[in-house]
Amino acid sequence: MNQYYRAIGFSTIKSLHQLDRIHKDILRNPDRRNVVSHSLSHSLVQLDRSYSPEGLGISLIGEMDSEGNLLVEYAYPYILPGNYVYMDEIQVERISGRSGYYGVIDNINLSVIFTLQNIAEITGALWRGALPLTLITRLSGLSLSGRILLPIQKSETDLQYESDRRMEELTNIRMVRRGDNELLERMMMQEMDVKDTLDHRMISEDVMSIVDSSMIPYGLETDTYDILGTIVNLTETENSQTGEHILLLDVACLYYVIRVAIHRDDLIGEPMIGRRFRGITWLQGIVSLDRLV
Repeated sequence: MNQYYRAIGFSTIKSLHQLDRIHKDILRNPDRRNVVSHSLSHSLVQLDRSYSPEGLGISLIGEMDSEGNLLVEYAYPYILPGNYVYMDEIQVERISGRSGYYGVIDNINLSVIFTLQNIAEITGALWRGALPLTLITRLSGLSLSGRILLPIQKSETDLQYESDRRMEELTNIRMVRRGDNELLERMMMQEMDVKDTLDHRMISEDVMSIVDSSMIPYGLETDTYDILGTIVNLTETENSQTGEHILLLDVACLYYVIRVAIHRDDLIGEPMIGRRFRGITWLQGIVSLDRLV
């Protein structure tokens, strides 16, 4: 997790001693403090410090006993998501070995797993009772390496067809979850037809000229992906403490728009709206706990 501090503008951190000084400063002067009970004698504490108006920051997670003593368990860097929302049946699962949670979106052919940022809010909600099944989520990510690719030329008809197809896929996925096995079989047959078409085209074409959106699990971490998507918005921000420049790219990938933070020096190519981004990304997110169903 320490390697991703670079993605929010702390590229000069080379030792745990340097990191410890930053964490102690957050303990003394947090921008946000959230304390919630999770047992009769202990509370979970989440302290956040922001390093840009756009939402670059560091979060400290710890435990406070009944006497007010605080023990910091771990810390992580984050980028807050944009305003692009996604509503679906989202599972919240506890991370083994520490106070944290994964969000899981099961889309039949790919289960998207992301680290949840609003840990204290979720802990308090679980202490009070079960979470609603249908949740609203917003996604973000930190990337340490990426490149800009030119877009695939498409007509207005192509773009409309793809938009309609994605909406149809989401509807079908929800119907399959409710037990429509015939639809599941049809979807599997369609996937096989698409694969056969891609295999045939890849004989004479480059894969990047065919696929413009993908999310592939990367490495041993369950919440890290090699993502490919189209840039729909971008901005550049600065870490208020280090002065390092960070690019924030809103990337449309599959059914989601993910706000990706990447150090300017770690991105190959010139980002522009409409061009594609490809990079290894640690996926994060926030879920709204409003009861929708």
